[in-house]
Amino acid sequence: MLKPLQPGATIGICAPAGPVKREKLESGVAKLRSLGFIVKLSPSVFEKHGFLSATDDVRLSELHGMFTDPEVDSVWCARGGVGTSRLLTKLDSNLVANSGKTFLGFSDVTALQWQLWSKNEFVSFTGPLSVEFDGSLSQESEEFSFRMLSGEPPRNWLAAFPNNKLEILRPGARKIIAPLMPGNLTMITTLLGTPWMPDVRGHILVIEDIAEPPYRVDRLLFHLKNAGILRNLAALILGDFGWEENDDESRERLRESVLDAASGTSYPVIAGFPYGHGATRITLPVGSPVEFGIEPGNMSMSFAISPFLSFA
Repeated sequence: MLKPLQPGATIGICAPAGPVKREKLESGVAKLRSLGFIVKLSPSVFEKHGFLSATDDVRLSELHGMFTDPEVDSVWCARGGVGTSRLLTKLDSNLVANSGKTFLGFSDVTALQWQLWSKNEFVSFTGPLSVEFDGSLSQESEEFSFRMLSGEPPRNWLAAFPNNKLEILRPGARKIIAPLMPGNLTMITTLLGTPWMPDVRGHILVIEDIAEPPYRVDRLLFHLKNAGILRNLAALILGDFGWEENDDESRERLRESVLDAASGTSYPVIAGFPYGHGATRITLPVGSPVEFGIEPGNMSMSFAISPFLSFA
């Protein structure tokens, strides 16, 4: 079980993927401190090693170090980018899972988070990156992330995002209780064929990506289809794919592609979920069972089983 994040706790920030812009992270850290958190940075968080933040050994060591550090209560990734796939063979998933600490990442960090679920059924969280607390996120996204990590999100998570554009592309069951598997589409496809790809049969798959052309998204979706990943899902949910607000054509191509890729199945397919690289981003548990209500015009999502310790 996970320890809820409370004001006064220490957030450990490391950079297991790409290099970090100092001014963005310093601004994000200032925001976290203003909210009552103590922040501890990994030694190499501002370093740069080509397109990575540091060497593989350094990034892995500092990630592990955050989970073993008794002063750190919650481990956050400074940013995504690229590089976490290089750490999979040496990631100590037992060490992470036994820590009881919440782990927050996004985008490229999907590789680590899905491995942790595959190997240890460790629930991590996909949501804001530390650099994005510099004002890049909507207020509702910031507030929701802290409520989720505190173990006390609103009863209906989706109600916290009233301007969402949820859409039922294909109806199916109207109430689903199943493990939630959110992540970056590109990173999910890179796990195929590795020992770290979870078995997602019976899971709710939530996918997003950042400004990939529709034909590439189509290719990725059909790679998942051809690998059997889309065959036995409980539901398939599309988040934000990073296109311009007025790019209706790309969104229409996405709708066509996902319905083609999901053909021959009967689970619901949903679009417009507030999850992606934009300013509006819901924080979601990776692997935790949720209850998903799919009533037209009134969708809801909540924990079916909370991964957090209860002190009641």
